[in-house]
Amino acid sequence: MSTPTTVLLHGAGVGAWVWDRVIERMAVPAIALDIAGRHADATPERCARALIAELDRRGLDEVTIVAHSLAGVLMPDLAAGLGARLRHALYLAAVVPPPGGAFVDALGTVERTLLRLLFRFNRDGLAPGPAMIRKELCNDLDEASAALVVSRYQAEFPGLYLTPTCAQPVRAAATYLRLLRDRSLLPARQGAMIARLPQAQVHDLDAGHLAMLSAPAQLAERLTAIALACPAERAAA
Repeated sequence: MSTPTTVLLHGAGVGAWVWDRVIERMAVPAIALDIAGRHADATPERCARALIAELDRRGLDEVTIVAHSLAGVLMPDLAAGLGARLRHALYLAAVVPPPGGAFVDALGTVERTLLRLLFRFNRDGLAPGPAMIRKELCNDLDEASAALVVSRYQAEFPGLYLTPTCAQPVRAAATYLRLLRDRSLLPARQGAMIARLPQAQVHDLDAGHLAMLSAPAQLAERLTAIALACPAERAAA
């Protein structure tokens, strides 16, 4: 049985470029894709469909999807569209909405209300200021990496935050990789996301939210091991 291609999906504000350091250290086939979510018509279902179309265009069959942060909302629609092609679903400090819920439904009541209000008055995109980016995303990055994130950070549109996801459960084998130094999605909040994935294996990494920049070697090692285990998982199924 062949090893599936690892497909790396970025979180809010950044792009496929954020995975470069990990890809160069992977010992299995891996690609990073940009999520087409920064426009007014974006929804989890439309973004997932566009990603699957890109996988088809590249001739890729079986895949492991790594969803970081915001990209967690795409997993249900990706799983529904890929079916048996999805060999493993890996959530990297990812938001996991309740079944059929939206990103905001994974938040507390106050945060949910605030985010809806912010998007109501920022329909053309919402982005935190440089100080908040540095505090929440760059706490364990060197200065050059932090400056890169701040300079390349892009505003996000409401579609991926407010639109419900596919209600169908993700049936693929799953892993949640919890980031212990994360100041954006705190470890306790990640625990609430893990609780929605009762069958998932859970592993910890001592890194902040952008672990692909601060700990690329350790992250690549974890992702490679999961990809290499996929043939054995299928044989045991």
